[in-house]
Amino acid sequence: MIEITPMNEDNYKAVAAIEAACFSQPWSEKTFFEELSNPNAHTYLALDSGEAAGFLSVWEICGEVSINNIAVLGKHRRKGIARALLENMFNDLKESESVTLEVRRSNAAAIALYETFGFEKVGERKNFYSQPAEDAVLMTRKL
Repeated sequence: MIEITPMNEDNYKAVAAIEAACFSQPWSEKTFFEELSNPNAHTYLALDSGEAAGFLSVWEICGEVSINNIAVLGKHRRKGIARALLENMFNDLKESESVTLEVRRSNAAAIALYETFGFEKVGERKNFYSQPAEDAVLMTRKL
């Protein structure tokens, strides 16, 4: 069973651990702890049968949401966790006007998921990612 909960002082280390396992240049535990006091930051932790499995981090500023990171641990993938995180975010941030994200050009599965939520490709960012170097596809969904 998938449960989505806001990141808090009791679970931010689990979020940081997922970040470290999934990204070549992860945010630190300290960064996630500092996000707890950022009024524009919203981070959601996904639990799969009680086990930390994934997270979604966004900033909401002046009616615009920017997805910073979304990650699901390998052993928990293909269970609908990323979809549940996105659905939760859309339900939680109903007052916003748009949502924007960057995704690696090679991440076809993520791009397909975002398109099912109504995101459209609106541009690209050359050499946005490193380790390995890759362009990003910029995607936006108007709400």
